[in-house]
Amino acid sequence: MPCPWEGLARAPAEFCEESLCGWIRQPGNTWSNIGFLLAGIAILYRSRRVGAEHLRGLGYVALTTGIGSAFFHASETLVGRFADWAGMYLGASYMLAVNVRRLSGWSRRVIRLFFWGNFLLGMGLMVPSSRHPTIYYVIETTLCCVLLEAILFVKQGKNTHYAWLVRYWLVFLVAYGLWLLDVSKSLCDPGNHWMSGHAAWHLLDAVAMYFLFEYYRQFRVLTYERPST
Repeated sequence: MPCPWEGLARAPAEFCEESLCGWIRQPGNTWSNIGFLLAGIAILYRSRRVGAEHLRGLGYVALTTGIGSAFFHASETLVGRFADWAGMYLGASYMLAVNVRRLSGWSRRVIRLFFWGNFLLGMGLMVPSSRHPTIYYVIETTLCCVLLEAILFVKQGKNTHYAWLVRYWLVFLVAYGLWLLDVSKSLCDPGNHWMSGHAAWHLLDAVAMYFLFEYYRQFRVLTYERPST
């Protein structure tokens, strides 16, 4: 009997967990995306409770990331890979747009155009090659989380609280280290369909995304409200 999903173009996941012949080809890498779903729900709930509804978009990004990644690891199809990258590029474009708004003060309309333009560019680069979107994703995240954040530290650091950003980086770097160990097969048990380095990456990266929400809450400029005089 043929395996499920064989009617769709394949895009094997290049991670440690062995792929099964079933509706869920990588169980561990699939179920662990529950972290993004929980993070998204938490962000949407907290944004309403603490008056930060302008950040609810990050909650929807987390939900989209979890659904897209789960679909990819369950199916290992090309359409699943696009869904997976969609979540990643939504997240990177959101963080970049936030820091551009903090730095430039551009209007809501311009920031939205900037956000969607970056997202569509990244997704468009997926069509000819799977390498180009990876390179662009690294450029985008480096520009957002390193270069622009450094510039903002110099210009606005005295008025910014960085505790949540430090927590974000601590969790993210541990998660990324586990991702590297998994993809390089340095820490690898292919038959373990419960937990792997990549599954841990999903869970920890979801926690880091929630920490970003807490960090962004302090910036009134993101509400697009004029400061009171």
